[in-house]
Amino acid sequence: MKPKYFLPILLFIIAVTLTVAMALRHAPMPARPVIAQTTPLPTVTPTATPTPGWWDDVDFATPTLPKLPGVKKPAFSGGAGGQAPGQPVPFTVLSCPTAGVKITSIKTASGPWWHIFGVADIPNLWYWKAEASIDGEHWAMLYRSERAASGLLLRLNLTTLPAGPLLIRLTAVDRTGNYPGPCVMRAGE
Repeated sequence: MKPKYFLPILLFIIAVTLTVAMALRHAPMPARPVIAQTTPLPTVTPTATPTPGWWDDVDFATPTLPKLPGVKKPAFSGGAGGQAPGQPVPFTVLSCPTAGVKITSIKTASGPWWHIFGVADIPNLWYWKAEASIDGEHWAMLYRSERAASGLLLRLNLTTLPAGPLLIRLTAVDRTGNYPGPCVMRAGE
């Protein structure tokens, strides 16, 4: 910086600083904060005293629905069909094109449980899933895992499934989103 400009710039900076200081000194102060005011406590509202025995007059009978013609009452399997635990469940393989995705056996367990054994392992596995269907069109997911599996794949509770054959589908998906054909089988025939 040239010496002849030094003094005027310094005086300008001092003048601006003094002007700002004077303006701040005479600026109105903000209002004092309002201290929280206490409000009266709410009064206790009396609650109604229940009348003992009021439920004696209420009818809790379950209404019966009329029988509709042509509509069958659903039958649920409720279990392994009376088989002892560890017994094989018969099944038919409908399609199982890949060796790394297959169901090898199904065995009864205690109560309404089936244990489904197989393999779910393909190169670059992202996840595998097991699904069930009674009609082959509407599938419900039973289990999903991101770890390769061999041996016991899942435990299936049959309590809420309709009696009769059940389709089970096993699908493995790789990290690119591609998957080989699923292994589909019909069990409980």
